[in-house]
Amino acid sequence: MTREHVPPLSGLSPEDARVWDEKVTSLLSKRSEEVSKIKDISIESVERQIPIRIYTPTKLDGRGMIVYFHGGGWVLGNLDQVDHPCRLLANRTGSIVISVGYRLAPEYKFPTPVEDCYTATEWAAKNAEQLGADEERVVVCGDSAGGNLAAVVSLMAKDRGRPSISNQILIYPIVDLSDRIYQNFPDELSPALTKGDMNWFIKHYISREEDLKNQYASPVRRTDLSGLPPVLMITAEYDILTPQCNSYADQLKRSNVRVNSAHYAGLIHGFFTLPDSFDAAHEAIKRITDELSADR
Repeated sequence: MTREHVPPLSGLSPEDARVWDEKVTSLLSKRSEEVSKIKDISIESVERQIPIRIYTPTKLDGRGMIVYFHGGGWVLGNLDQVDHPCRLLANRTGSIVISVGYRLAPEYKFPTPVEDCYTATEWAAKNAEQLGADEERVVVCGDSAGGNLAAVVSLMAKDRGRPSISNQILIYPIVDLSDRIYQNFPDELSPALTKGDMNWFIKHYISREEDLKNQYASPVRRTDLSGLPPVLMITAEYDILTPQCNSYADQLKRSNVRVNSAHYAGLIHGFFTLPDSFDAAHEAIKRITDELSADR
């Protein structure tokens, strides 16, 4: 990234940041993997259609379905940038994977991305049978801001009484937007996500100061987490978010939610979606596969 002269995120507009983000993803992602079928469709929402990409694995192993939300601080990211990890997830878990192209901030601020992801998850459950999956085996999964969305969709599903979610796979999720701990976190210990990056993302995502403490923006603010689906929490050593991820995991455990953790020493924020650059991404996908297999 230094050789490519990638500028600091905090000095870019959202439009320019998206261009650079795609360049960096392309720089670090070279391969792909064949799956049985890929289908791009759009599903109806109140204000627009939400693009989704459906991955059918080379071999269906059971009737599981993973609804995946990409990261990017609610501002960056798209379906193409997580295409490779979604292919790997489908083939390794033997599950249908649905990747969701939710609307991005600042054009669409909180709670629009959340509502898009909830709508897509509800659609996935309703259409599970015709996609070859079981509506009782819908898993939500996401990295970084996508992990935030997966955690929040789980809260929404509980509050609204549908759909049924069997597991949450939270990959270094943002769970507390009003967290002050990371403000003292040395940038050199989180090179892929700095304090400036976090502040930039939150500024674009949130409209009002009080939204920082909204449970659907900061799930750690939820006082009662009981009754939520089991969680696999994936964290990295050199990541500004790890302390709040651990705090949320502890809070879930106190609410009697089953939490398994996978911590990757020596890794940075963002490693999961770059399997061509980090062997640990493949290890994490195997860990997800083992987690879901144990619940069958």
